[in-house]
Amino acid sequence: MPFHDPSSVKNAMKEKLKRRRNFANGIVSALSVSLFLGMAAVNAAVPEQTWEALHRHGKDNFERGNYETALKDFKQAMDLAEKLPENDPRRGKTLNNLATVYDYLGKYSEACTSAELSVKYGEKIMPPEDPTLMRRLDFLSTLYLKTNKFEKSQEASERYLKFVEKTKSKDDKECARVLDNIVVSLHALKKSEEAEPFAKRALTIWERTTNEESKSVAKELSVLAGLQLDQKKYADAEASGRRALALFEKHYGKKDPNTAVAQASLAEILAKQDNAAKKTEADALFKQSIATLKRGKGEQSLKVTESVTKVYKDLLPN
Repeated sequence: MPFHDPSSVKNAMKEKLKRRRNFANGIVSALSVSLFLGMAAVNAAVPEQTWEALHRHGKDNFERGNYETALKDFKQAMDLAEKLPENDPRRGKTLNNLATVYDYLGKYSEACTSAELSVKYGEKIMPPEDPTLMRRLDFLSTLYLKTNKFEKSQEASERYLKFVEKTKSKDDKECARVLDNIVVSLHALKKSEEAEPFAKRALTIWERTTNEESKSVAKELSVLAGLQLDQKKYADAEASGRRALALFEKHYGKKDPNTAVAQASLAEILAKQDNAAKKTEADALFKQSIATLKRGKGEQSLKVTESVTKVYKDLLPN
């Protein structure tokens, strides 16, 4: 059995313990570095808390369809923007972005409030006919429609219309679109007589800028027929309604829901006239319309079918 020096054994044990400690320390160091790098990566993924970074992040999320996340980004950006001077353009810009996201989320009341403030701030720092300000005003007018603020919508639309007429032309398609918004407001306010000239002007623009048999013309004729019916201008309403139906059939076919609605509209015009032949025609049109609409799917289709059926039963009870 070999001789072992106690001191050499002790030294060997010390050396082994030292190697183990160094190995353990190496693992701890490696873990520390790994954790540090991991935290750095996490921090890099969080947007920098500046208005520019939050705005950019919100815009990216919005374009990807991440509307709730975009809303959070723009709200945070607004918190920072509120600390800026009132004449800082970032205030109005952020409010307009908030309004846009709220609109996409169907939160029209919140969208309207944000859009109103956006226009308000814009009016403080921009010329009265600044294109950016006018676009915000146009957006606000559509939000007023969605929140049933028809008088405000009409006022905003008429102001924007003057801008379009001045910067483009009175026959531009954009004018026709704005005129249609005015018509919607006036009709909702039960001012069909006042709305009719706006609809006629929009119709003329669509006929000139598209063609006399376009889908836009068909839709405008349908609107015009409704306004004329409200005023009991049955001959005018019937002429507009027949022309509209012919165009809907041309573009969509006879079994399409759009055509079915046009059939029901003309049927209503005919049914309200004191003429047996026209009432017979109205009855046939209502039946065709309802048969087509019943084939549709979805809640909206069901509502339209129920509405047309009710009008039919009220006007032509069996």
